[in-house]
Amino acid sequence: MAVRASRRAFVTLADAVERRADNYLALRHLAALLVIYGHSYALSRNPDRAIDLVERLMPGFYAGSFAVYLFFAISGFLISLSLLRNPGVLRYVRNRLARVFPAYWISLLVCVFAFGLAYTTLSTGEYLRSAGTWAFVADNWLPITFTWHLPGVFDGNPLPKVVNGALWSLGLEVRWYAYFALLAALTVVRRRWLFTLLALALVLFGAWEWWTGKPDANHYRALSQTYLIAALCAHWRDRIPVAHWLMAAFVLLMALAHGSRWFGPATVAAAIYFTFWAAYALPALRWPEHRDYSYGLFLYGFPVQQALIASFPQIPPLALFPAATAGALVLAALSWHLVELPALQWKRRLQPQLAAAT
Repeated sequence: MAVRASRRAFVTLADAVERRADNYLALRHLAALLVIYGHSYALSRNPDRAIDLVERLMPGFYAGSFAVYLFFAISGFLISLSLLRNPGVLRYVRNRLARVFPAYWISLLVCVFAFGLAYTTLSTGEYLRSAGTWAFVADNWLPITFTWHLPGVFDGNPLPKVVNGALWSLGLEVRWYAYFALLAALTVVRRRWLFTLLALALVLFGAWEWWTGKPDANHYRALSQTYLIAALCAHWRDRIPVAHWLMAAFVLLMALAHGSRWFGPATVAAAIYFTFWAAYALPALRWPEHRDYSYGLFLYGFPVQQALIASFPQIPPLALFPAATAGALVLAALSWHLVELPALQWKRRLQPQLAAAT
């Protein structure tokens, strides 16, 4: 690997991946914290109408939306890399189910029977008999389309009744998991040129829609393009340098595009490359026993923030952020040790049977 890198005079993404040392765990935690940070301004009463630091520097984004782009870039790259290494569809589906659904289902029940019962303005009996309570469970059982409101819950908050609004992006990500399962079953993912042509066609179609001014509700189009571009980088990782100078070039491109309509695409491109640069060009951080609390922080950050605002109506954003982080971190740790880690261990025990079935 060192000989190949020296001949090219730069380290490629493929070289970096082969080292098996990265900062993706730290990046996922950073993105989860950015979501909580951005929502601290968006959800609180915030009479001064202060905005977070990301929104000040990057018009058209705020900390939460920028974090979602990081999540999608990481996911698109790692999911594609996993399918290229292990193309088995059963393995892929099992891994996605084990990683997403157990923790999500438990968080759904926590929202209904912990946060809901604690903060509803209805009596316990009225709340449990309400059709809206059980519609929340039934409609959200699959994280694809969401019902946001629980009856009487967080009624006095600036964003009333919404219990976990952060989950909108999870619905889109689950859809892309399903699309990639289909592409893997059709052997498209493992065929570099075929996948490249399909992904480029979708990315260019989205670019044409952006150019013609078609609205992009909830950034779905741009996030899908981010996912596909990151997936393309996994396929062409042997041609992509991982270097400080290239990260600096993306930052310079953002600076030059600032104030123009090109700033959004430049920022998304920089966000995608930032995930590679931070994961592989920076020294690998030592993470305690590979603990991954990022998903739990994402699941519980929003309801904890709503609960804090309901309990302390005048709490300012810069106080809400650390308080919500601490509360969500407790729930995230419980989720990891009691739900997510056992699900992943079950997945590993199931590995031999799935291999035999395949």
